[in-house]
Amino acid sequence: MKKKKVLASVATVTVFGVFTRILSFIFKIYLSRALGAEAIGLYQIAISVFYLFASLSSSGIPLVLSRKTAETEALHGKNDYSLFTTALLLGLIVSSVSLIILSIFNKYLYFLFSDQGAYPLFLVMLPALLSTTVYSVIRGWFWGKKEFTAFSATETVEEVLRILFSVLFISGLIAGISGAYAVCLAFTVSDIIIAIVLFAVFLAKGGKPEKPASFKKIFLPALPVTAMRLFASLISTLVAILLPLRLVDFGLSPSDATASFGRIAGMANPLLFAPNAIIGSLAIVLVPEMSANGAKKQFATLNKHLNNGINFAFLVSGLFMVLYLALGEEITTLLYDDVESGKYLSFAAILMLPMSLSQLTQSALNSIGKEPLTFLNFVIGELFLVAAIAILPQFIGIYSVAVASMLALLITSVLNVYALRKYVNFSFGFLKYLALVVLFLFPSAFLSECINDLLAPHVKILALILASAGGLIMYCGLCLGTEIVDIKGFIKLRKKSA
Repeated sequence: MKKKKVLASVATVTVFGVFTRILSFIFKIYLSRALGAEAIGLYQIAISVFYLFASLSSSGIPLVLSRKTAETEALHGKNDYSLFTTALLLGLIVSSVSLIILSIFNKYLYFLFSDQGAYPLFLVMLPALLSTTVYSVIRGWFWGKKEFTAFSATETVEEVLRILFSVLFISGLIAGISGAYAVCLAFTVSDIIIAIVLFAVFLAKGGKPEKPASFKKIFLPALPVTAMRLFASLISTLVAILLPLRLVDFGLSPSDATASFGRIAGMANPLLFAPNAIIGSLAIVLVPEMSANGAKKQFATLNKHLNNGINFAFLVSGLFMVLYLALGEEITTLLYDDVESGKYLSFAAILMLPMSLSQLTQSALNSIGKEPLTFLNFVIGELFLVAAIAILPQFIGIYSVAVASMLALLITSVLNVYALRKYVNFSFGFLKYLALVVLFLFPSAFLSECINDLLAPHVKILALILASAGGLIMYCGLCLGTEIVDIKGFIKLRKKSA
């Protein structure tokens, strides 16, 4: 794919992704105000357990399907619908078995929930296991085909449906449904509808089921990816259980501990993950590109794509970090009417740099068929995360999640980078960008904080706006002044595409 087509694809995915996350973010603000931190905490606990089981069929299979589809087109220039059929059947078999087992033994699942109020919410979500599988596999096929509009637009439609049904159910449209229960029911209904819509789009674009290929072509490479996603969901579930329990051990009431978890998962994390609307778009576009490069042994091109992607991710993360480091409390007070989540946001902002590196290096390893190594590196990092969360709450409370996450991401990132160095001779050119971004973001954040401290006693909202603008202008000016951002190259590209 030519450079301008890559940029166009990134732009398409980014526009839909940013719009979807804005909708999701506004929705979380609405939920936090309508339901409160404790209800949000129950919902986050329930959905973390749901994704634990959904990861069995809706993680590794779609990713491997996308890679295989991209490789087939790169090497043979044709569609292979047999791989799609294999992936869909395999996913439906796994999710059906999971659903049957969970339905039979549902009375024995209480141990998965640190707060028993989340258990009935999880049962409401269970039917979505099947629809999530269909949805994920079809999106995986679109991903490999580089049909990025279809890939991204359906995610936006799903979010719109989820918001619509949540608002309707929370408002009392159906008697007896309210609070977090209404949000979980909306999740299930919207998930089923979007799966039907996406299958119709697949057929409309010429897709068709064919005689399935050997299950081994999908199952074997999908196994380590699924294991990684399953392990990630398991860790997420374990954190949802362990953190509130540890906070209770050290003095908080159960309701306060659940509310603290809700502040992290439902308030601070959506802001921390905001750059993923852009960085994730880049990763989505680069995966089929790097898969094709890997299939053709074009490692120099793969390295160039990856280094450029990491540099871009650092620059974008720096923009958000300037705001969060300086104005975390002011931002969450404005959005959620909650100060504590803002303190956590400021403390955890630095996470975004290793998060970006980990995300893109994982994608690169998966794109060259090194899924088992990706899984191993991830497990090593997550084991350190669990150990840290078990130990640190007695010393730093909820901030232990940020410290533990930083430790895990750093370990995983370093292992991934050295693996890429071994297999594709990956260079460390991104370290220069990392150093400059860190160098620029701290004085920029300090400027934002000074402006806010000066003006906030008089005009709070205006102070927040001016402080944000001041810090971002300084950060962008420093980036442009040192030519980290290649404006000349961008202008040339625009002229060529005009």
